[in-house]
Amino acid sequence: MTTAPKINVIIPTRERCDVLEKSLRTVTAQNYDNLEIIVSDNFSSDDTADVVRRANDRRIRYINTGKRLSMSHNWEFALSHVEDGWVTFIGDDDGLLPSSLSGLADIISGTDVDAVRSSCCTYVWPHVSGHENGELIVPMESGIEMRDSSRWQRKVLRGVEKYTQLPMIYNGGFIRLSVLNQIREKTGTYFGSCIPDVYSAMAISSVIDRYVYSHAPLAISGTSKHSTGHSVYSVSSGRNPSPGLKFYSEGNIAFHADLPLYSDGSQPVSLQALVYESYLQSSILRPMASNTDHAQQLAIILAMSGAHRESIEEWGGMFAQMHGLDFDAVKRSASLKRIFLPSLAAAKKLGNAVNSIITDKLPIKDIFEASIASSVIRSSKGRRDTMRYLATRLIRHGG
Repeated sequence: MTTAPKINVIIPTRERCDVLEKSLRTVTAQNYDNLEIIVSDNFSSDDTADVVRRANDRRIRYINTGKRLSMSHNWEFALSHVEDGWVTFIGDDDGLLPSSLSGLADIISGTDVDAVRSSCCTYVWPHVSGHENGELIVPMESGIEMRDSSRWQRKVLRGVEKYTQLPMIYNGGFIRLSVLNQIREKTGTYFGSCIPDVYSAMAISSVIDRYVYSHAPLAISGTSKHSTGHSVYSVSSGRNPSPGLKFYSEGNIAFHADLPLYSDGSQPVSLQALVYESYLQSSILRPMASNTDHAQQLAIILAMSGAHRESIEEWGGMFAQMHGLDFDAVKRSASLKRIFLPSLAAAKKLGNAVNSIITDKLPIKDIFEASIASSVIRSSKGRRDTMRYLATRLIRHGG
């Protein structure tokens, strides 16, 4: 009989006990025994420790940094406590789908890979959506595919795919510890950038040949008032700026020297720029790779700037000046790419929506209920019957 693989689920947290309780519940509800749940408390002053204690699960291991750390340093601290097996991180407002770890174990036993990446459900907590209920998106595709790491990394660098398609260690990304140790042996750390999830995608795809992509989601990505990404990138008037301000005020890993910062020390509001930053930070892992063209990458960053176009063009001018680039020529190149890349991204987004169920009408109040809802929706063929059954179940559940 094949031994079930050891799986480590890490939840880094800091003074977010209101969402942590429900996130942790999605993990303790897993029907999987060979599991260690590491809650890495970044020196919280709220009820975090008591939330973990009340969960009362022998698989939980609570650790505390003892002092305030930056995001990447907290992730590093947490990962240093893993001894063997497979590893994933989830945010304290994210979660796992029911039985996802059993499903992961089946994928691991049926394939010879060191990394598994899955699609994600997404959930917007009610305090962000402004609605009585949260907003839920559930992908309905299934099946797995084997992917070539280098090929998909190149797609991400060209801007035709998102970095979340790579074998990252966050929200639906599961990595064998030996791969992460290989990265640490070459670089001295597990995480070499201030954006640890993006860095993990670029670093891991630089050291493994292939990985499995599961079209069936294993995790659910939550957006709450605590979400750093939403705080920084959202243009909504109702966004909470506090998480982003905290992030920038911390003594994090320095942004790569080849990329400028704004005068206030903040980073460019561009995921594509962060992808390039992590690619540069992880260059030691690709000794045989040719140098990347700064001008080409800047054109892609400008073309994908979206609602932040004005601020990214300002930053792009700084980038061009730093490297002696012809900024007018780069902008002309970006104009051509802007015809294609945003349209491609919009088409992919539409395709994902067509193959998903989206609802804000069900009484889903938190990430745990969202995980249950996602599982029920995916297991039922009839959308109308699903909604009726699920609404009844959630009302009975009562939060």
